[in-house]
Amino acid sequence: MPWNQIINEIITGSIGTIKKLILIIFPLMLSLEIGKDLGILDKVSDLFAPVVKIFKLPAEMSLPLLVGQIFGLAYGAGVIIQTVEDEQVPKGKLLIMAVFLIVCHAVVEDTLLFVAIGGNGAIILGTRLILAVVITYFYSRVAVEEEVVTRA
Repeated sequence: MPWNQIINEIITGSIGTIKKLILIIFPLMLSLEIGKDLGILDKVSDLFAPVVKIFKLPAEMSLPLLVGQIFGLAYGAGVIIQTVEDEQVPKGKLLIMAVFLIVCHAVVEDTLLFVAIGGNGAIILGTRLILAVVITYFYSRVAVEEEVVTRA
């Protein structure tokens, strides 16, 4: 295969991938901004509040956890920092949330991106969610027990 065909194929393939990324990421970011402006994210995070209780986190942590999980760490970081400053969240609780987000962040964006290149969305999403819940649950139990032990 001549070099000009190889370069042409690389450029064509790259442009196709960039188009797919734009079609996935742009609507997600637009949805995030609209959701924030209309207060939809606050209402959804209220529904998510009972879930954070499983990890022994305060209800105020549901919005940053939700944003980080759906839109990723880059967008979630701003919400996390603001929540920590506003609510005076203890470092231990912040670490529990970080453990969850390390395993399972940007689930919508990442799943759609991997599906766009041929991945199985159900397997990717299911595996990440299950691992995040199990690991975070056990970490939250160990972290709380360690807190009690170090105080005694």
